[in-house]
Amino acid sequence: MRALRKLTVTEFKLFVRAPESVFFVPGLPLLLVVVFGVILNPAGTPEAMRSSLLNYFPAMVLVLTLAIMSILIMPSTLAGYREKGILRRLATTPTKPAMVLVAQLIVSGGMALATLLLVTLTGNLTFGWTMPKNVTGVVVAFVLGVLALLALGLFVASIARTGNAATGIGLFVFFPSLFLSGVAMPTEAMPPGIARISEYTPLGATMQGLRDAWSGDFPAASHLITLAVLTVAFGMIAVKLFRWE
Repeated sequence: MRALRKLTVTEFKLFVRAPESVFFVPGLPLLLVVVFGVILNPAGTPEAMRSSLLNYFPAMVLVLTLAIMSILIMPSTLAGYREKGILRRLATTPTKPAMVLVAQLIVSGGMALATLLLVTLTGNLTFGWTMPKNVTGVVVAFVLGVLALLALGLFVASIARTGNAATGIGLFVFFPSLFLSGVAMPTEAMPPGIARISEYTPLGATMQGLRDAWSGDFPAASHLITLAVLTVAFGMIAVKLFRWE
């Protein structure tokens, strides 16, 4: 446990020292909250439209940030460690390579939680955004969403031989996912068939679950089951395919 704690602290320091990491987490979510907070000024937005959008924007900011962190940043980091031989060298020490994965998951999970608190509190205290009406639903959807996206990120890292390859694969997964999940645009504005498909993607199920909980409903069982199944599936495949060198 002591070795894992030290490794986690080291991974956290490396995370916050990377300019791209600081920009995307927590810089990007804070920037988006400010931008959308100004757009949704109570004095200039009809209340009916404002209420609908406030169920969309917090979820969108959260899911976008989680996707960047889990699909782009984490796989590139892990593949870079493999490419540089760091994981191979760790295998010869008491600190096993698997601890790097655990430390990465802890850091990513912690930053995900920090993003949730940042978006919720900044939006509420600064712009008067409503707090989540179903806190339990938000927690359940958020935790399952984080697990599913991190499992997807580990899958990307498992099939990428280098850091650059991980970035390329991540981008290939990232951008289509934005448009197929209701993140780039609300599912209400998407063709019905595409909107239906989005509910069974990692980003889409997380997005819809958070939106439902933010408005007061508990996330649909289909969304939660989808996230649980995707977590297990991507996790098992990642474990089978992951190579330390």
